[in-house]
Amino acid sequence: MRRISDIDLRLLRVFAAVVEAGGYAVAEPLLNVTSSTISIHISDLEKRLGFRLCERGRSGFRLTNRGRVVYDEVKQLLSILDDFAGSITSAGNLLSGRLVVGTVDGLVTHPGFPLMRTLRRFNALENSVAFELLTESRQDLENGVLDGRIHAAVGPFVRRISGLEFSPLFRERHSVYCGPGHPLFSSPQNQKGSAALEADWVVLRSYHEAFDRAQFDVTASRAVVASMEAMLILIRSGLYIGYLPDHYASPWVDIGELREVGRPDLRYTSEHMLITRQTARQTEAFRVFKTFILEEAEPPAEDMPETRSAQPAPLGQ
Repeated sequence: MRRISDIDLRLLRVFAAVVEAGGYAVAEPLLNVTSSTISIHISDLEKRLGFRLCERGRSGFRLTNRGRVVYDEVKQLLSILDDFAGSITSAGNLLSGRLVVGTVDGLVTHPGFPLMRTLRRFNALENSVAFELLTESRQDLENGVLDGRIHAAVGPFVRRISGLEFSPLFRERHSVYCGPGHPLFSSPQNQKGSAALEADWVVLRSYHEAFDRAQFDVTASRAVVASMEAMLILIRSGLYIGYLPDHYASPWVDIGELREVGRPDLRYTSEHMLITRQTARQTEAFRVFKTFILEEAEPPAEDMPETRSAQPAPLGQ
């Protein structure tokens, strides 16, 4: 495929839709065509490329190694095309195109989380922007912004990353909690801050496992989670202790379903940032969104990392 034609773009969009759906049959209603038609399109694309993109049959749908490379490139190409279309439309004073924003989980209860206020302001403007919100881990968000899959993300600052820009948004305090039935929940020692922690029942966060091990001084644990909701479920069982953001735990504390473990020395604060790519081609919709969300940010603390980040902060979620 030396030069991309309209036909090639159509075939590439079909291919991307099939990959994201996980097979021909699931992609039928999305593409509004039959599986046999989809099969013809994929075969035509493979002929144009000169190699096989996927295996399909009784064993199911599976990308070849080359197919996975093509899919990654197609996603970047389609994202660029959508941004270009949005820029052209915005030249006529109407915000348009796609806007993909990512965030770590468990932020919706934070009073300083600026995304809802930003969306209200953004959608008060005349626009036809297709907005997509993703919830992913910090590492996946950073990678998504770097490869252009995500326009902007909200997540905790940990370290400087080449090619990314970090702009301060708000702070988030984390504490260790336990649930009803746990020995520390009703222990008088808990109030005095001298309660001992049982290492086996500490919940580790897979995305910050090294940090958690160091904080709790443990080498092993019976439980590991990859989200705040999973952490909350385990802690509320009354068997485990682990980190939760204070704002996220607050409603459960108020009704007596959670209690902070009496160890102030284990508390820490993470600094959440707007993560964007330094060299990204910015659409008008993205520029407006970025301006609004930074205007809605909390006033920065004196010790908060500067934009583009300079020093590692305590690990967040």
